[in-house]
Amino acid sequence: MFRRIVPALGLALGLGVMSTAAMAQEQSPPPPAAVQGTPGKDFTGVSPANLAGIMNYCVELQYLSYDEGNPALYGLSEKYKATEQTVGNEDYALGTAGFFNSNGKRYYLVAYTNEDDRRAACHNALKAAQPLL
Repeated sequence: MFRRIVPALGLALGLGVMSTAAMAQEQSPPPPAAVQGTPGKDFTGVSPANLAGIMNYCVELQYLSYDEGNPALYGLSEKYKATEQTVGNEDYALGTAGFFNSNGKRYYLVAYTNEDDRRAACHNALKAAQPLL
């Protein structure tokens, strides 16, 4: 009888551990600590390298089309050395992750709860990038 209980108990414990691990993977992580609030849609004062990263983020997530965002991405990257491989650029990396710095605060584009608002923010970032090209 003991021989039958041990395998069944082992199977039950194994399934319980696996389901707990699966549940842990499904939960999304909390917002990064750097988020200090939802910004306005004004991207003046955002560095050119940060704007280049934002263009990358917006094109990657399809908030901007390839044809809209990539000319600004490539132009800013080349002009301001935003993707220089030997030194790197923190502002570009932050922008690529969806963060931007404005007036001494760091914001996250996903802070916009509505996809249309995120799309509008990406278009405003593109407008802010145009004069810098």
